[in-house]
Amino acid sequence: MASEIRTKDIAKASFTCSLASLANGSARQSTMVDNSSNDRPAALVYLKIQLGGDPTSDGQINVYLLRGNDASSSDYRTDGAGASDAAITVGSAWCIGSIFVATAKTTNDYVYGDFDTGVVPGPLGPEWGIAIENKSGVSLGSTEGNHYKGYVYYVPESQ
Repeated sequence: MASEIRTKDIAKASFTCSLASLANGSARQSTMVDNSSNDRPAALVYLKIQLGGDPTSDGQINVYLLRGNDASSSDYRTDGAGASDAAITVGSAWCIGSIFVATAKTTNDYVYGDFDTGVVPGPLGPEWGIAIENKSGVSLGSTEGNHYKGYVYYVPESQ
């Protein structure tokens, strides 16, 4: 009997990452996600971000993967990230993708991106999160509820 490997999606969840009015040229990290008991290897990350102004030149919003070595007490996190939602300076984190922001966009328009953490070598590890870097040319929308930051774990499963 032939078997196949299919992808099994696990329930969706949201990141805590405050993007309201995030200035152009700034970055913000999410609260780190505890993956120590589930040990999920990868996730799909979904973003819906509202612009707070009219871009005058093309730009992008970059998304980076952050990892920690221990969910209960990490002594290592990518780029010195903290445990909670905060400003961050991105240095060596893996970029998992970018959202292109064109000058055709205007204030209150949304930009969307979906990213696979599997593009980065190795599994997510015991603790992980994302950093979002705004290089769109404008601040992001000022209402936090207008931004969506979520993820769905996926795992290969033998059928």
